[in-house]
Amino acid sequence: MPEGPEVEYTLQTLKELEGLVIESIKLTRLSQKYQRYKGKQKEFLCFSKKVLSKIERHGKFLVWIFNNNKVILNHLGMSGKWIITSKNKIKNIKHAKVIINFEGEEIITVFDDIRNFGQFRIFENYDEVMNYKPIKKLGLNGLELPFPSSEFYKILKQKRNLNKAIGQVLLDQTVVAGVGNIYKSESLFLAKINPLRSVKSLQSEEIEKIGSAISEILQRAVKSMGSTINDYRNPYGEEGEAQKWHKVYGKEGKDCMICGNKIMRIVQNKRSTFYCERCQQ
Repeated sequence: MPEGPEVEYTLQTLKELEGLVIESIKLTRLSQKYQRYKGKQKEFLCFSKKVLSKIERHGKFLVWIFNNNKVILNHLGMSGKWIITSKNKIKNIKHAKVIINFEGEEIITVFDDIRNFGQFRIFENYDEVMNYKPIKKLGLNGLELPFPSSEFYKILKQKRNLNKAIGQVLLDQTVVAGVGNIYKSESLFLAKINPLRSVKSLQSEEIEKIGSAISEILQRAVKSMGSTINDYRNPYGEEGEAQKWHKVYGKEGKDCMICGNKIMRIVQNKRSTFYCERCQQ
């Protein structure tokens, strides 16, 4: 699943579409095989002739804002990605679900989703989106600079988190939005903290290290265009490069680059966590 850095890099690329006038937003014939899209074409007719004013990221969500005040909330799901291409190349996109055409433009943008977990919701206005429960409950923005260390400390020390393992807590999007199992693993390795440690066992300076590590890892990942593990590509079809500097993620049984100990894999919240038992205490 794309995490915060992949969605952020996608956002940065899609921003070149801001200010363009929508000709149409079309749900493809393929999309109509799936309940989440079936029969919903009429809902998107209101965007014709409207300006795409702005696109924002909130956690792993993209928020598309139009000059008629209406907003589309989009989640990439497990494998969804936006593709910027030309109209004559649409046939090359095998799993297209949504196509956005722009007035007077040869380019189009296409939502391609092989596993079909992507989501689209239309809201009447921006405030309505911000009050939508999955958005309203989002935690800190891990890509905010400077990283909100004091708020991070307060959230970790809430009663609901104290007895949980830090590796489990960092997957909670109400704590730090945009962190998934890739960057959770890499951040804890950089901070030298064992993912099995309970939050209540962490000293204030260790929490400071974790926050700093999250910020450093996420910022570096965005600069690297994200991580391509399976399906992720940026809107121009390029693979991310962050996976090239991963120290622990996906490296179970391999030697730690720091100490030579074997990298271990455990499951937390049904997601894989990778770590070095020797380096991370």
